[in-house]
Amino acid sequence: MDELGFEGIPLPQPAVAPAASPAPGPGDPEAVAARAVAPETVPALTARLAGRLQRTHAGVLAAHQAVIAWQLARAAGGPPALSPAPAPPRPVDAVATILHAAARALRAEDAGRYPGGASLTWLDEAPELPGGAPRVERDGEEWRIGDGERAFAVLAPHGPQASRPEPPAPRFPPDPRPLARTTVTRLTAADLDALAAGDIARVLGAAFDQSGLPTAALPATWPARLLEAVTFADPRGGRNGQGLLLATTRLPDHAEDAWPHCVAAALELIRVHTFHQGLHLCLPGARATLPVGRPVLVDVRGTPAPPGAELRLEAEVTATGMLPRPYATADCRVTVAGRPLARLRDVGVVLKEGPGQDALDPARPGLRTGVTGKRVVAGELHTAIFAEGDLGTVPLPGSTTRVTGRVRPRLPRGDFRMLDRVVDGHGEWDAYRPGSWGLAEYDVPADPWYVRENGGTMPQLALMETALQAAGLFSGMLGVAGAYPDGHLSCRNLDGRARLLRHVDTPGTTVEQHVTLRSHSPLPGGVMHRYDFQLRAGGEPFYEGEAVHGFFTPELLAEQQGLDGGTYRPPWLERHPPAPADVRRLDPRRDLRPGRGRLALLEDVALVPGGGDHGAGYVLCDKPVRRDDWFFHHHFFQDPVMPGSAGVQMLYQAVHAYALHTGLLDHLVRPRLHIAVGEELHWSYRGQILREHRRVRGEAHIREVRREDRRVLLFADGSVWRDDLRIYQVDNIAADIRGEAA
Repeated sequence: MDELGFEGIPLPQPAVAPAASPAPGPGDPEAVAARAVAPETVPALTARLAGRLQRTHAGVLAAHQAVIAWQLARAAGGPPALSPAPAPPRPVDAVATILHAAARALRAEDAGRYPGGASLTWLDEAPELPGGAPRVERDGEEWRIGDGERAFAVLAPHGPQASRPEPPAPRFPPDPRPLARTTVTRLTAADLDALAAGDIARVLGAAFDQSGLPTAALPATWPARLLEAVTFADPRGGRNGQGLLLATTRLPDHAEDAWPHCVAAALELIRVHTFHQGLHLCLPGARATLPVGRPVLVDVRGTPAPPGAELRLEAEVTATGMLPRPYATADCRVTVAGRPLARLRDVGVVLKEGPGQDALDPARPGLRTGVTGKRVVAGELHTAIFAEGDLGTVPLPGSTTRVTGRVRPRLPRGDFRMLDRVVDGHGEWDAYRPGSWGLAEYDVPADPWYVRENGGTMPQLALMETALQAAGLFSGMLGVAGAYPDGHLSCRNLDGRARLLRHVDTPGTTVEQHVTLRSHSPLPGGVMHRYDFQLRAGGEPFYEGEAVHGFFTPELLAEQQGLDGGTYRPPWLERHPPAPADVRRLDPRRDLRPGRGRLALLEDVALVPGGGDHGAGYVLCDKPVRRDDWFFHHHFFQDPVMPGSAGVQMLYQAVHAYALHTGLLDHLVRPRLHIAVGEELHWSYRGQILREHRRVRGEAHIREVRREDRRVLLFADGSVWRDDLRIYQVDNIAADIRGEAA
């Protein structure tokens, strides 16, 4: 009983009424006889016996609760509860319980500790086993872990090294995309306990507040804690650039093998990461589960780890995503006293709805709120499905149509998707009434890739995509998503105009995307929509314009013949060949100023000062189409095409390169390209660039140059060719290049 921290409940002696004579001792026969026969004490005796019986029953119950608490604490690896009246304990970590039982079974089979490696594959969610330990049975070279009726995990030892080679680090690591932002980078044991109990907003901040939701929609409580502290060391850390997590934990006093605790603690660390990213916010009753069918590689070293030793975990996040449900995976290194103890690869957690809940139920009120506090119409899980999920799983409003066509109007995916939530709207399914409107939101990353790779300024590409993606999605929600349900239907932007109203520092903020339908034109084999759009930050507009989207069947899309009726109109430099001395040729791939990484859109460039249609300067750029160009993977799923915004951005970079290499910027230090405020850009697209095409060319005719002390303004018109077909016309490219005076 001492080990249980329970000393029993003392039973008080019955009170005795005072007498005139001295009180006899407790063993005096006279006193005993007198108490037994005095008729006036019978009611008191009955009351005392009833009280003793009640207190005895309470003591037995408390002892029983102490035994249960002690057993749960031992199974979870924590210290025994010392309070005689402990609070109801959280559920035992089922993974830790199952794996410790597997380790004991391996010992009983003389498999011993296996420094070396094993592959652990979950066949089902790890169940709680209140009736006892799991059954571990040998099946050839594997051990199957189950409950006697079914197996829910397979453990397959395979030698000292993991057999799977490490995948290469991504060329362009995705930007972290949390569903809620927090400044908290370290969690103590008390913080972890608060998170486990559901007090998430108090620990991580107001962005995680879910007050107002029914209890069933709140996250499930977590199992008993294994970690002592967690540090989010670097959101872009690790070899994959997805995040670096640090944590400490202690081995249970009863642990004979360390690897089960290492696996369970690593899973808890990744669970903490998913909640720190806010991935639970889009699911009702969110609970952490195990990825089924995905092997976890466990490599164990021979380093001694005595019971109670402090272990340190370093986890490199390898992936975070939303489909089919929010998930995160990581590789984890575990050390003890600075020496390697274990390495785990592909440890993962999947968040799912609570029992009986459905995150995609259209009748369910929205879980997420917009910047104004309004519950959203479609959250991040919905927009992820619109980008690359099964559209048939998203109920279409006012319709029972199930979409089966492979190619559908889609949002871009990955880092190229610049829309997170649909907040509000006014329109009727399949009615397409002019004046119908929609409101979406985009949480701009704190350090977005397109700003980093554009020299620290906002590129036209990002502004166009933020506006046009909302327009395409709004058409889909009005009914286009259900048009031609059994056929392919591609979304293509045809025309547009846009104007920057003011410079706004949008990174780290939420941009509101307003779209209004102006006209609806049915076509034989498609639909055409015209919209007005406006982007707002802090409730104030900063970018606006209008655009035309076409939604085309393959037959209608094949009829596009470019801007010149299918004939070849060569670039100006081919039509007006100047003397070779007048042409400056350069390869700007090592010049990072116009753009780098994904925005390195220039390769072979020819400059002609004083050339072009206006005699103010000319630039022609030429680059091959490569099947692995980054935009094909992101735009669109199952319908890869170079986005028109990338062609527009290439022309801005061509104008920037012209200014850099013709001396126009020699009076500036560290010049950077901005979009000119108040100038309206116009574009027309009449063709597409696919993987099978050979090259892309773009030309810009400088119309005007304005030099000032700290900036240079250039105005140009341009075109883009796909192979020998001119397909884009872009007018009023207004580049505002600013720097410090030399």
